[in-house]
Amino acid sequence: MNLPAIANTLEEKIQDVQVVIDNREKRLFKTGVVESLPKINDVVKHLLPLYGIEAKPEHLVELTEFISTYKLIAVEEIKLAFEKFARQELNIYEHKLYGKVDLAAIGRILTAYINWRQKVYYTIDSEDEKKRLKMEEEQRKIQAKKKFYEEFPEMLTGFKGESYKDVPVYWYDAAMEAGLIQYAEGEKKAIWEEALEIASKIKPETDNYFDLKSKLKNAAQLQETNAKTIARKIAVYRIVLNRK
Repeated sequence: MNLPAIANTLEEKIQDVQVVIDNREKRLFKTGVVESLPKINDVVKHLLPLYGIEAKPEHLVELTEFISTYKLIAVEEIKLAFEKFARQELNIYEHKLYGKVDLAAIGRILTAYINWRQKVYYTIDSEDEKKRLKMEEEQRKIQAKKKFYEEFPEMLTGFKGESYKDVPVYWYDAAMEAGLIQYAEGEKKAIWEEALEIASKIKPETDNYFDLKSKLKNAAQLQETNAKTIARKIAVYRIVLNRK
């Protein structure tokens, strides 16, 4: 997971995104509400004084039980929710705690945090999905390549073409990788010169004057590109398929 890229996409602090990632599997509905009550109480007890709130023990119990109803949040995220509220990053600027335990205000803070966090989840999941699809695509390519090389000898044996023109150009790379092309001395140069000569006789095909003008302007480049394709086909035709 590319944490800096995700944080940059969201325009959020890396440490905030890290907290979300680290605690996704530690949300109350996963860890258990009853088991989390002492931890929630401890967080609340240390958190409220930072906001000028001196809560009585009974208020701490009430607030702890209230926060425990937000089962989609993790204990470690409670502090982050308040920090983001204090930094005015939760789009609830008009709400303040006013130095007292205000369950409604705290509820809005936790709800706003959960809504904000959903954007983080979405970005992470999208990133994971892209990665999964990429891995699946790479796996398909590996399997397709494996299948191709398994069938390649049979393709060569079953070749019915009458000239090098009938050779699939991608056979060259396959033959090279399989070690089937071994040039005799001077053979590679001779094939290339022959390919260049053949390519020089190929006229640009177009019905449009401007396209023709453009192709003529790039004739040398076009000729070299055609020559490469022709040379590869000739190499397979003569060396691998042993045709003349």
